[in-house]
Amino acid sequence: MPTELKVHPSFFKEFATKTWVSPTEIVKELVENAFDEDATRVLVTVLSNGSIAVEDDAGMDQNGMEKFLLLGSPHKKVEMISPKLKRIRTGRYGTGRLSFLTSFESMKIRTKRSNFTKAIVIDTDVLEKLYTGNAKLGELKEPALKRDGTELVMTGAKIAFDMFRIMKEIRKLAVLRQSIFEVYIKTADKLKEWNFDDAQPIRAPDIQGHRIPVSLDSGRITGEIIIARRPLSEEERGIAVMVGNHIVTRSNFGFDTKLNRVTGFVRCDSLTSRFADKSAIIEDDEYTKFNQQMKTFVIDTIIPGLTEYEDVLITREESKIYREIDKVLGQAMVETLELEEEVQGYEMVEVKERVRAGKEEDKHEHKAHSHAGHQVDDYEEIKPLSPASSGMSKADYARQHAVSESGIYEEGTAPEVPGDVIETVDEAQADGAIVRTRTVRKPILKKTFALKRIGYKVIPYEDETDSRYSFTTENIVFVNKANPTYRAEAARGDEFLMRHVISIVAEAVAQEKHPEGKDALELQNRLVSEAIRIHDTNVLKR
Repeated sequence: MPTELKVHPSFFKEFATKTWVSPTEIVKELVENAFDEDATRVLVTVLSNGSIAVEDDAGMDQNGMEKFLLLGSPHKKVEMISPKLKRIRTGRYGTGRLSFLTSFESMKIRTKRSNFTKAIVIDTDVLEKLYTGNAKLGELKEPALKRDGTELVMTGAKIAFDMFRIMKEIRKLAVLRQSIFEVYIKTADKLKEWNFDDAQPIRAPDIQGHRIPVSLDSGRITGEIIIARRPLSEEERGIAVMVGNHIVTRSNFGFDTKLNRVTGFVRCDSLTSRFADKSAIIEDDEYTKFNQQMKTFVIDTIIPGLTEYEDVLITREESKIYREIDKVLGQAMVETLELEEEVQGYEMVEVKERVRAGKEEDKHEHKAHSHAGHQVDDYEEIKPLSPASSGMSKADYARQHAVSESGIYEEGTAPEVPGDVIETVDEAQADGAIVRTRTVRKPILKKTFALKRIGYKVIPYEDETDSRYSFTTENIVFVNKANPTYRAEAARGDEFLMRHVISIVAEAVAQEKHPEGKDALELQNRLVSEAIRIHDTNVLKR
């Protein structure tokens, strides 16, 4: 019996179902595939039953269909330029064909180009057959598409998702910045072929700022770096590293603390991305060379260019509103939480008391000065009265032991607690009065809770291409003034705008303290946004 190396069927199943991690990654892969095949428009439809359809206006002919069904085909690496629009393709290895199996049970494919039409279905059953080298697919008897294009419908969703997350991920794609390429998204109960009713475009964020062109190593490394005017989210920060037209990763090349306001991209096609999902760069000799050149560029060009950064402008009216928000939230926290103080020790302090000269002789007649000769060690043994035995609360007891800022009291106002005082004979004449110095024990207080301000700073920015209404970085909440919800509340007046921004900051606090409630907060915000939209629509109809 000959010695053979075989492939187990589980290899294909593991590869197909463990490489791509979410429906959003799958949709991004399919949008890039449409770009690679010279599509000019892509429509993503999220159906109410959990299915997702991805349509384009390119379509496949017989040759294109054969390449599509050949897993691992290197045709995109060999043919890096698309035939019609001469685009640099994003894919290389042909591994994304089965990416949908991570999150769906099956995918129906309908395509048409000129006189060629085809309708097939791919499901999880093909994985058990692929180890033989081939897996026959069932052809569907369905009407041909009414246009040249491709329709991919993924059904049998395994995990939950929503349109907003898909939109957020698609916005990260570099192909959105290419000319003659548009992506739209919508929700529907039933799929209607190539129907753009109620669809909204997905645009790449327009980040304004100081732009620095990149051209290194005789054009082998090209791109553009932006020192942003507006604050950047965690997803936008960093320089995108691209292979072809695909963003593989983001990096600050070891300068994380200095490049918080830096974004942009660099493309180096000689780099190698991970074979499966293209989500990492292989750190070979090419990468080492590339990384060193980028570090030098950061030091010589980007860091000096940081002086071109301009702060976000805030109007006087906005500043007033945000200060009021901070005050209101801080007061809410103070009134909600109880401040407690407890004595955790004592320290020796000197207290000076002004005494009128006429009464000084009488005061010296008593024997209180007998304590003057005591040493500090002897004094340490004197036990003060506890708050309970003195009939005072902890806070009142602590205040009774407090020392004034100046350290000098008027006669009769200095602390008088039995066993806590050593009077000295150190006296001095000052402004016609005698100043007597006494040594007292001052309690060291431990505050178990003290909060005067909420601790979050609100900074507005305006970006119509950014679908978010806000995002949080550390203790700063950035609020998008271009968001429809913000504009609607601002139009209703300062009071409504203040309530809106307060809710955003409260959400940021809640997400930090109770991250398990994030999904509920997202649902609440979508409901509020939809309610505002319906309200505004009804007002316009009147």
